[in-house]
Amino acid sequence: MTHGTYEFALTLPITQGARRTAQTFASQQPTATKAEQVRLNTLAVLVTQDYLQLMEIPTDLPAGDSWNPIMRTCMDVADLELPGVGRLECRPVKPNEERCQVPAETWEDRVGYVVVQVDEASQEAQILGFVPEAQDEELPLTELRSPEELLDHLYELRVAPVERTLTNLSTWLQNALRGGQQAIAEGWQAVEQVLTPAELSPAYAFRRSSVRQAKPITLGSDRVVLVVDVQAETDGQTEIRLQLHPVAAQPNLPPGVQMAVLDETGTEVIDAEATGNEDFLELQIDGASGEAFNVQIRLSAFQHTQAFVI
Repeated sequence: MTHGTYEFALTLPITQGARRTAQTFASQQPTATKAEQVRLNTLAVLVTQDYLQLMEIPTDLPAGDSWNPIMRTCMDVADLELPGVGRLECRPVKPNEERCQVPAETWEDRVGYVVVQVDEASQEAQILGFVPEAQDEELPLTELRSPEELLDHLYELRVAPVERTLTNLSTWLQNALRGGQQAIAEGWQAVEQVLTPAELSPAYAFRRSSVRQAKPITLGSDRVVLVVDVQAETDGQTEIRLQLHPVAAQPNLPPGVQMAVLDETGTEVIDAEATGNEDFLELQIDGASGEAFNVQIRLSAFQHTQAFVI
């Protein structure tokens, strides 16, 4: 298969900065084989990031496992975090290769797989295309969809989850005034049904006029509980307190678990991360009626995003 086989492939330069970063990461590896893997993975991620930035799609490079020194040494990973969307896997191939290797460890928690042909001799790379999911360790390049379809795919992912799972906090407040249970019907539970008083106190001082609900979140083999406490303020604003708790019988949160709030554009505005000694994390935000935001819970390669509107 020749370098120019794909009519829809997009050619981008491999910048000097990308080559320097890839070489730095490669030099940290224990073997020559691992160094080559990391170098190509890094170039694929950086070329994909350049393309997405040209298309004005936000990326968060340091949030990916490919930018974690331990994870990239222990795993064959080339992920790129897209705020408000998820993780995109960027798999490299060399010129004339007809198949792309997709390790099984990357089959979960990915919003798609981009294949990047790296031609270091010409210092150029081609984004050959993508597939939305992978179930085999070898991907024939003939199955790739065009890079333009990738943009449509990412746009749909960015919009659709909010439309499907939007949690309306104003409805919580209105329903509480009527004594209803609509919030529980939406998949949330009363806090007392999920966490015991001992697990909540003294971490959580409930406000008398607030509405609070809890939701268990599964992140791989770990589970945590997201607690949302909502209170209407006299100035028309709504105060929202977000807490992340360990499940019953676990004294502390898993080390490395993160909780972040993203605004309507997918930009992270506030976050917190557990070191392994915390029995809860807390974030507080204010907003006006109609404002939307996402709460993102992350642990290693696993992620859960909950969409809200005030």
